[in-house]
This record gives sequence, C-alpha cells and structure tokens, in this order.
Amino acid sequence: MSCRTRTDILARVLPLVAASCLLGCKPASSPVKHAALPAVQALMVHDASPQKAAFIGLYGAERSIPLAPTQAGRLTSVSVVSGQYVHQGDVLATFEDRLLLEMEAQSQGEVDAACAEMNQAAATYKRSRGLDAIGGLSSGTVEERAYSWHLAQAKYRSALAALTQAQIQVAESKIRAPEDGWIMSVTGVPGSLVGAGSEIIRLSAGAPEVHFKVPSSSSWTVGDTAEVSLPAGQDGQSVRADIREIGTIDATSQMQDVKLRLDHPLPVAVNSLVTVVLAAHDVSHVVRVPLTAVDSAGQTHAHLWGLTDGQTPHLVLRSVRIVGLRGADALVEGLTDGEWIVSNTDGSFQQGQAVLLAGQAGER
Repeated sequence: MSCRTRTDILARVLPLVAASCLLGCKPASSPVKHAALPAVQALMVHDASPQKAAFIGLYGAERSIPLAPTQAGRLTSVSVVSGQYVHQGDVLATFEDRLLLEMEAQSQGEVDAACAEMNQAAATYKRSRGLDAIGGLSSGTVEERAYSWHLAQAKYRSALAALTQAQIQVAESKIRAPEDGWIMSVTGVPGSLVGAGSEIIRLSAGAPEVHFKVPSSSSWTVGDTAEVSLPAGQDGQSVRADIREIGTIDATSQMQDVKLRLDHPLPVAVNSLVTVVLAAHDVSHVVRVPLTAVDSAGQTHAHLWGLTDGQTPHLVLRSVRIVGLRGADALVEGLTDGEWIVSNTDGSFQQGQAVLLAGQAGER
C-alpha cells in the first residue's frame, strides 16, 4: 500500500474517532445540568386557626363609690384595708367626735327643758279653759295661757330638730359602708385633718365585672359569652360571663375597652388579675409559616413559594394575606392544610422552576 493511500485512510478515520469520543462524553453533561437546580427547604403547613383567644382582665364591680366626710374633722382611725369585703352598715373609719357628743348632750338637755316647759304650759292652759265663762279668769288671761302653750310647743319642736341635727353629725363622724362590697382603696391617714368632701375610702359594689382590652380589629360584640378564671397556679373554677359593653377605639393604642358581666362573683379581691377566654371569631382558616418564607408586599398582602407534587417539584407562586404574627412566624390566609411550601425564599426563584429538595424543615 502506498503512503498516499495510508494518508487518505487516516484522513477519513480520525474524524470518526474524534466524533466517537465526543459522543461518549455527552451523557456526562446531565449531572452538570441537574446540579444547577436550586436547592430548597420544604415545609408542610397545617391549620393554625385559634379556637379561643385569651386576655388578662381586671376584676371589679358594677359601681365605684367614693366615701368622704360631710364635715371637716380629724381622722382618728381606719378599720379596713384595700381588698377587704365589707357589709352594709360596717364602720370603715372614725373621726374625732368629742365636740359633737357635747353638742348632742346639750341639745338633749334643751329638748328635755323644752318638753317640761311645754307640758307645764299645756297643764296651765287646760286648767284655765272655761274659767273665763264663770268669771274666774278674764278671757285675755286664758288666751295668753293658750299662746304660751303653743309657744312652748314650738320651742320643743325646735329643740328636737337641733337634737336630730346633732345626732346626725355624731353619726356622720363614722364612715359606714352604704352597701355590701369590696374596699378598692384607702387614702385616709389616721391623725390627719380631712376637709369636707375629701375622699378617704373607695368602695366597689354591685354586680361583679371584669374590664380588659381587645384590638380594634376584633369582631366581638355585646352579648358574646366568655369564661373568666383565676390566673394559672391559683385554685378556683371558671365563671361564665357575657360582654356587657364595648368602648370606642383609642386613637393611640388602637385598642377597645371591654366590660364583662359575670354570673356570680369570684373568690378574689377587686383589682385582682383574671384570665378571660373568648371564642375566636375567624372568617377563614389560617396557617403558620416562618417569616423567612414570606415576601411581604405590604402590611397585609404577601406571597410565598409553594411546591408541586412529583419526583421533581416545581415552584408555584402563592398569594397570601398576613393576619397576624406569632414569634418568628406569620399567620397567613390563602394556603390549605397539608400544603408544601418553600421555607427559604430567594429573589431568583421563578414560576414553574424545577428545584431540588435539600431537606424538610418539619411541619407547622
């Protein structure tokens, strides 16, 4: 074979060998493409709609009654403390009453004297009646004795009124409970001078109530029921209650005052903290997702990435609504129970993009 012939054969064979080598290396490109898929952490979400909502309230009563002296005086003693339960008529505080007792005694003496004078004038008039007809006394004398009797009656009534006023002042030197209730506060200090009308004790009386606050976005209304109980660690059963009143929205805190009426009192003092449990008002189900999975588009609207089923999952953009926060998680509407989502969002993700599951972050 000539050298030219060998050269021609090599010229035809070498391209075929090079092509074969290239064809043999082509399958190796598949792992390179597979490794380029983004790796994500998968998370299954579950319904996190709260069945109940709990608040901390302040236990009290229907009426708050300030107690104060009607006249200025020195406070000598206070016989109650804050939180104490008292009955109607119980003495709560006492003022200096020596001068008042002397005035009462003097008034009593004036009543006794006026009574004796009245009785004497009445007897004299009764003996004089008819004597003018027989000439024993003149008509003027009989009329004068009748006038003296009526004047003695007026003096006696005036003395009785003065005695009653003195007795009232003595009685007012003691502050008594106007009705059954709890002592809310004691501000009077024994030994101090207290002006007329200055509050020294405040009494909480009437039907038991609880006051607490709820967010302005809540949907509870008057008449909704609740359960009121003592804080954890204290004995006592819960008491049924219903919403009696809902206040206006506070512009600063965006909270509303709520007043509950209890079926019967709790065995605690006024101003004690209690737990209030209300049935939750949810218009739709919510799920709990990590904040790292949410790309917020505003205060409430956001989106996150869901995953399709199958051996090779693909990304699905899901729009959700944020309804609340719970620690490092968000409560969102728009997802279904058991749905898989991506917990580590990335700005480079695209709709329908295939991804690799680097692991499952658990369930929420």
